[in-house]
Amino acid sequence: MLPTTACKNLLLLLLVLNVGMSFGQQSVMRTITVGPALAHQNYEHFKRLVLSSDNSNVEYIDGFAFEWGYQYTLQVRETKLPAGLSDGTQYEYELEKILEKKQVPDSTTFRLFVDPLRYYYYDEEDPEMNNTFSIVDDSTYLYMEEVYIEVPEHLRNAYAQLVAGTTGRNGTYQFIDARRIRLVALL
Repeated sequence: MLPTTACKNLLLLLLVLNVGMSFGQQSVMRTITVGPALAHQNYEHFKRLVLSSDNSNVEYIDGFAFEWGYQYTLQVRETKLPAGLSDGTQYEYELEKILEKKQVPDSTTFRLFVDPLRYYYYDEEDPEMNNTFSIVDDSTYLYMEEVYIEVPEHLRNAYAQLVAGTTGRNGTYQFIDARRIRLVALL
C-alpha cells in the first residue's frame, strides 16, 4: 500500500493528465482543393478576401502562398480548436504539402464581388484607411493589397464610380497572371 499522501498525489497527477488530454487539440490530415480565385467575405467588422474551396470551409491556410489563376490540391493539417472563435471558425489549417498546382486556361472567367469600403464603421477623419482600392494608373487598381485589376477603356468610367462609391458590385474577371486579373464585365 502507498502512503495516503502518495496516493493523493498520484490521483491528482492522473486527474491533471486526464483533464489536459481532454482539452488537447485534435488534428487530422486532409486533402482539399483550392480554387483559382479568392472570394469576398463580409467578416466581423470588415471585409476581406478568403480562399475558395469546393470540399472544405477553409478560408486561410498557414504556410500557403496563394497565386491567382491556379487550381490547387493540397494536403493540410486540420486542427479542431478547443473553443470556436467568435466568427464561428472551428478549425485551423496548416499546409503540409502541395500535391498539385495547375494553371487554369487564360480564357477562364470568374465572378468576384468587390467593395470599395473595408470597414463597416470607420473614422471619417481618416477615410484612406477604409479604401480597398489603390489607384495605380488610369486603367489599373490594386485591390485589398492582394491583386491588380486591369480595367478596359470602355468600363473605366463605371469602375471609377464604383471605386469612389460606397457600394460593392459583382463583376466578371479573367486571369492574367499570379497577381493580376482583368475586368470583363460589371454585373
